This record gives sequence, structure tokens and C-alpha cells, in this order.
Amino acid sequence: MSGQPPREREIGFTSELGLSVEVEGDTLVGDARAVPELCIPEAGVVRPSVLTAWADTLAGSLATERTLPRVCMSVDLDARIGQQIQAGATVHAVGRVLKTGRVLTFTETEFTVKGSAEVAAIVLGTFVASPRPQDVADSFVTQVTEGSIRRRKNPGPTVPITEILGAAVVEPGVVVAERHPRILNWVETVQGGAVSLLAEEAALSLPNVAVPTELEVRYLRTIREGPMRATAQRLGDFIRVGVIDKGADDRLAAVAILR
Repeated sequence: MSGQPPREREIGFTSELGLSVEVEGDTLVGDARAVPELCIPEAGVVRPSVLTAWADTLAGSLATERTLPRVCMSVDLDARIGQQIQAGATVHAVGRVLKTGRVLTFTETEFTVKGSAEVAAIVLGTFVASPRPQDVADSFVTQVTEGSIRRRKNPGPTVPITEILGAAVVEPGVVVAERHPRILNWVETVQGGAVSLLAEEAALSLPNVAVPTELEVRYLRTIREGPMRATAQRLGDFIRVGVIDKGADDRLAAVAILR
């Protein structure tokens, strides 16, 4: 759930999403190719959960700058898509902090497509410093600026990201995944984008689901045990998904809404 990328981890959920990150003033910007593996099958458009994962990296890292040395944790991520991003497009993302209060930091990440000046999607985020004193981090912005952890450009995943997640459909509306190193963040909990992907996949596994244009995820607690299980429920024109940590007495870890 932390926006801070894992230190020196070459293989990981966010590092495999093809986002190249740079510092521009007080923002973090990223560029990525919308390869089919990042898209909803058959629809051929970028998954909303991919946008939340990219935003968690960019805006979450900026939020952590406000709480250093304590790392920030995601409270919520809210993706709104105005124009679907087609497979093959080059995506440009700009993450910024809107406000930092005594407890919470509010962020926004804008997504545009190369060749268009219009904003295709936004992700609003809220972050809070981890209450655990051991959850500390170095400045990601400083390391990117100095080039010590500048990410090499990569073409993105070569397998569907649901395969990276390890998602398995138990039945329509129910998807499970183990907690494993490939989807962990800086503080060894499941990364926020991976949680949103699991919730999204549960919703998409229901019959006759339209391509979502909104994905809201509320993070209630970190997933430290696993496996995790997402259960989707259709409620009128939206779908509600609950994500539990099976290894932590089935505690509810996140709630997502897709429209």
C-alpha cells in the first residue's frame, strides 16, 4: 500500500509496469507504453488498476517526501477515466501534491496520451504516514535526481499483469492471489496497485460487465499474511468489491467501487 517503490528491487509489481520516472520541478513524471498486457482483454484499453498503480508510484513517492523518514501508506486511490487509453499508446503521467495537512497528504496524477493535449484520466490519492516506526525510507526524489535509482526504460510486461499478480478466478466474482515477493512494496506489504488489480479482476469476472471508467479503492489495512481474496457484488450500475486477508483472520483489507 505504500507509494514508495521497493529499494533496488529489479523485479516487482510496479517496476514491471514499464513506467520510466523523472523529476520535473515539484512533480514526478512518468512515461510508459500501453502494451496489451496492461490492458483489459478483448477491450484493448488500459486497466484502471494500472493507472492507480502508476499513480501510487508517482504521487505516493511525493507524499513520502512530506513524511520522511517515515514512509507513506495509501489511504485511497480514485481513478476517473474520461477517454479510454488504447493499447499501443504512449502514456505520459504527472504526479503532484495538492495539499499536505497535519495527518494526510492529498495528491493528483494526470494522464495524457502522446499526440493529445487533453487529459485522458486522473487519479486522486490520499496518503498517511505509516504508524510503524520501522517503516522508514530514503528520499526517492533525491535518488531519482542523482540517478542512483533511475529506472532503465523497459517495454513493460511480456505476460498479462494478472499473471504477475498470480490471480486465479475461483468462480464469477471471486478471485484469489497469494502474497508473494513480486507484488510487495518497500515495507513488505502488498502494493496498493496490486490490491486494486485484484479487486478489478473480481469485478471483471462477473458476467456482462462493461469496461469500467471509474475505480475507487479504500485501503483499510495492510496485507501482511495472505492469501488475499476479492469478492465482487453487483449493485445497480456499480460493483462493490471487498478484499480480505485470509491469513489475518479474514480481515477486510480494502473496499473498491467500479462503475
